[in-house]
Amino acid sequence: MTGLPNGNHANAEREAIEALTLVVAHLAAQLTMTQIRLRGLATYLADQEGFDPDAVRGHVTRVADAEAGFYLRENLGEQLVNLIDVEQLTRDIIEFVSNPQ
Repeated sequence: MTGLPNGNHANAEREAIEALTLVVAHLAAQLTMTQIRLRGLATYLADQEGFDPDAVRGHVTRVADAEAGFYLRENLGEQLVNLIDVEQLTRDIIEFVSNPQ
């Protein structure tokens, strides 16, 4: 942030930190809600007869392959997308969900 007077530089830094904090808090909330929903769904499915973990993992992998990049870009926002290798992170997510745990 060159070319800014000291006061403007400090304000710009503070605004950037506040914006990043809000993004992180929003993502943490989304992640927490998703984990709760998935835990509830997985627990329910595990209690049902005929539950096939491999079939579910295959379906999750197909969904991740089709949508992970889109959701990452949407959730990260324009500024963070420019700082993160979204393509690699997408591949990492797909690999993670496709492996038995």
